[in-house]
Amino acid sequence: MNKVLKYLKDIGQLEPFEVKNSSFTFALAGPSTYIYVLIMLYYNPNLIIPYDGEIVFSLLFVLVGLIPYFKSKFLNENYGWITFFSLIIFQYYLTYATALNNFSLDYLLVTYVFIFGSVLLLSNRLLVIIFSASQLIHLAYRVYYSDLDRISESAILVSMSTIFVFSFLVMNGLIRYRRNLEAINVALENRIQERTRDLENRAKELLRKNKDLEEFAYVVSHDLKRPLRNIYTLTDWLTDEDEYEFNEEANQSLRLIKEQVTQMDLLVEGILNYSLQIDKEQISNTVDAQTLVTRIMTVNSSENVIITLKDQLPRVSFNESQLLQIFQNLIQNAIKHNDKELVEIHIGYKKVAKAHHFSIQDNGPGIDKKYHEKIFELFQKLQVNKEIDSIGIGLALVKKIIERNGGTIHVESKLGKGTTFIFTIPAEAV
Repeated sequence: MNKVLKYLKDIGQLEPFEVKNSSFTFALAGPSTYIYVLIMLYYNPNLIIPYDGEIVFSLLFVLVGLIPYFKSKFLNENYGWITFFSLIIFQYYLTYATALNNFSLDYLLVTYVFIFGSVLLLSNRLLVIIFSASQLIHLAYRVYYSDLDRISESAILVSMSTIFVFSFLVMNGLIRYRRNLEAINVALENRIQERTRDLENRAKELLRKNKDLEEFAYVVSHDLKRPLRNIYTLTDWLTDEDEYEFNEEANQSLRLIKEQVTQMDLLVEGILNYSLQIDKEQISNTVDAQTLVTRIMTVNSSENVIITLKDQLPRVSFNESQLLQIFQNLIQNAIKHNDKELVEIHIGYKKVAKAHHFSIQDNGPGIDKKYHEKIFELFQKLQVNKEIDSIGIGLALVKKIIERNGGTIHVESKLGKGTTFIFTIPAEAV
């Protein structure tokens, strides 16, 4: 019993696009039916319209067409049955009215068109068979008890049977096509679900590996810093002239060790910052960029370093530590790599569309255009200068912080004419 009820329920259910198409067809059929009857009566006033059918069925069709807009779950789940019974009732009435009018051409034409269209609206083979068989039997009954001659009876029955056969063949093909399409959709959905699960698993694996890498970088960096400090302290102690005296070659070797330890310490610190301090998820708060940059200017300014602020900087929503790293790295980069006796740095700002637009301009040696992308890569340096404390992480860190927060950074420069770093931060997220 439950299987039968489930089967009947499945018959009554239509796909969303089928409900939409049937609804539109019924809504259009309502006024069309009424208008056609008026036209028939205009050309043939003697036609019989039983029970004011043009009004009753016009309203019925409009009502059936509006059912999906009622948002009733029960009605939508059984819309296939509503469609079927609406069609079979009207077809019974139409055949009855055709017989009353002695099978006039006006009614026969409507009957042929409606039968063909009705079969196309039904999406289940069983409903198509029931509809076709019942209407053919009803029509044969009316024809048999009519006053028509044998030739007219045969013509009507043959033409009606032909319509049923061809409409059924068309409907059968549509059902097969629909089933194939459903099978393709199911297979596609399964593939999408499988791909989605695969992507989710990969994302989890990448997240786990990234976490492992961060922990590894932290542990390695943290564990390396202590022995490096010990080596530096010991080397500095050995180079103390008051305590120990070595020959020039030994002193040179000790100084070289100190320089290498310093570089190694910078490298470890850079790796630590790069791996642990660039998460977008870090807490953001409202930062007064004017105050923050002014502090950086105070620390980095000297007799031969002049830093000027050309525009008033805004208050932005950002992680203060990360914003500090951006400006600190860019300003110190401009100082370290400047070849002039007087270093001049200009900091500019303007609001562009929905972004904050910052620029840091210097009067240094400039950067060749072919290196404009390379300088933002990890461990990339354009100069090999022992006097410059740089290990090629600063600009890579700046780029990663900015891009992780939805911004962009690029460089404009000409050799011998200075360099300008320009970066933007989205105003909505920043």
